[in-house]
Amino acid sequence: MNNGGILNFKQVEIEDYSRIYPYTSAYGEGSCQHSPVSMYSLSEKYMDEVCIRNDVLYTLRSALCDDVYRVYLSPLTGGSMREAFAEVLQDAASYGKKVQFLSLTKKASDILSKEFPEEFDITEDRNLAEYIYRTEVMAGFLGHSLTKRRQQVRRFMRDFGERTSITKITGEDAESILRFEHYWIEKYGESHDVEALKREERMIIKQFAHFDELRLSGIVLRIDEKVYGFGYGTKLNDEYYDAIVEKGDYSIPNIYKVLRRESVRLCAMDSRYVNMEEDVGIEGLRNIKLSYHPEYLLRKYIAKQK
Repeated sequence: MNNGGILNFKQVEIEDYSRIYPYTSAYGEGSCQHSPVSMYSLSEKYMDEVCIRNDVLYTLRSALCDDVYRVYLSPLTGGSMREAFAEVLQDAASYGKKVQFLSLTKKASDILSKEFPEEFDITEDRNLAEYIYRTEVMAGFLGHSLTKRRQQVRRFMRDFGERTSITKITGEDAESILRFEHYWIEKYGESHDVEALKREERMIIKQFAHFDELRLSGIVLRIDEKVYGFGYGTKLNDEYYDAIVEKGDYSIPNIYKVLRRESVRLCAMDSRYVNMEEDVGIEGLRNIKLSYHPEYLLRKYIAKQK
């Protein structure tokens, strides 16, 4: 609990979901960063703390604060954004620090620039842009541009279909999925950022410990009754579904295309869009996400107080 500033922040706990979701769902613009699941699950990376005051949700990324800046997400409110931004400025000033906003949407960035001209240096960060796809397109890989993806799924079904089962994740699947996750890191970790993968594994374990409480949904893919892949996510609001994790065994050709399509079909069809999150500047990941032809990119900005 932080009682030193204008805003009284506390670390996000599992029981805070119902307090946070009304704000993130209504005002988060379909961003995966504006999600109680993200705020709770990524505590090791961001140590998010929240404060709800005067019908505004404030979020402090306490793990990223330093001697110069206190680091925040955009305040979320249906009221005055100018007043909400002003509260953040006062909070940082009470610590003798400047404000840094991370992952601002274009809408929030424009408001900040208009209401506080010359106060911030604002730059777009392409690595933080989120990939937004039409659900109906991803569920069938519709259109000429995704012809190859449809062919790849058919090839998988031809080669493995009779041996494959794809079902929605239940509590009984957790143990076998987590074993597969550990196996995946052991087998493929050397070609990735191992520390990042280990952190992701701890996040996955944390999410599976509270799968229902976090309102997660997903699929598990088995071949000959053995887990070879899984994927899951959560609703950001009535319009957007966040695809949080997809993992498949690379030894099975085209498995990721099947995971992507079937997770949408089984979990996201009551949403208009699927958010496939950022590429964080990884070239190969960026190329893959672009190859599915997103409906649009949710552009993101960083603002540093001068």
